[in-house]
Amino acid sequence: MKKFFLSILLTVTCLSVSAQLTRNDLNLVHYDYGSPFRFGFSLGINIFDFTTANTLKNNIVINGANHKVRADVTTMHTGFDINAIVDYRIKRQWNLRALPGISFGSRNLDFYDDDTNELLHTMKIGSNYIELPVHLKFSAKRNSNFRPYVFAGVNGRYNLSAGSDEKSGVFFGISNTEAFGEFGFGFEFYLAYFKFSIEAKFSTGIGNALTKGPTEGYEAYYNAIDKLYSNMFMIKFHFE
Repeated sequence: MKKFFLSILLTVTCLSVSAQLTRNDLNLVHYDYGSPFRFGFSLGINIFDFTTANTLKNNIVINGANHKVRADVTTMHTGFDINAIVDYRIKRQWNLRALPGISFGSRNLDFYDDDTNELLHTMKIGSNYIELPVHLKFSAKRNSNFRPYVFAGVNGRYNLSAGSDEKSGVFFGISNTEAFGEFGFGFEFYLAYFKFSIEAKFSTGIGNALTKGPTEGYEAYYNAIDKLYSNMFMIKFHFE
C-alpha cells in the first residue's frame, strides 16, 4: 500500500513539473470561460474502514467464563468506483459538482477477546454502494496548465449488499442508507483535448451504520458494538 501511494505522489509531481515546463503552451485556453456546465467521468480506487464504539460488556461465554468482546477493523481491502461528473461553474474559482456513481469494496470486522486478545471471529463485510456525492469546489488561479483545488460536501449512499449472511459468517447487517461528510484536495492538468484531475478524498459516516436484529444465536457479536461508523479513503482520476 505504501508503494502504491508513493507512486501516486510521484505521478502528481511529474505532471506538475511537466505543466510548469510548458508555461508558454497553454492548453484549453477558453475552458474556464465558456459554458458553465462541464461533463465527464471518474475512475477511482478506495479503502473502506469502520470506526467502532465497543460496549466492552461481558457478552460471551468461553469455557464457562464471561468475556468481553472487542470489535475492530484490522484488514482493509482495495476496491474501486466509477462516477459520472456534472460540474457547474458558479464563479471563476467556485464550482458545484455532482458525481453520481457506484462503488465496490469490503472490510474485515474482527472480534477479539478483550482479555486475551484472541481472535474469535472475522466478518468479511462487502459493500456495493449507489452514491450521489455533491461537492462545493474552490480552485486556485490557473498557473499555465496546472491548478490545485480543495472541496467539501456530502454524499448519500445506498448499500445493495447490507444484509446479514450466516453462511458467510456475517451475523448482522449494515444500514442500507448512509450519509457521509466528504472533503479532499486535488490537482488539475489541462491537456491538449481534455482536463485531467487527480484527487484524494476522505469520506466519514455521519450516522450509526449498525442495524437492529442480529442473526439468532450470534447476538454476542452484535451486542459487542454500541455504534459503527463507515469511513472511506479514495484516490480519484477525473476526465472532463
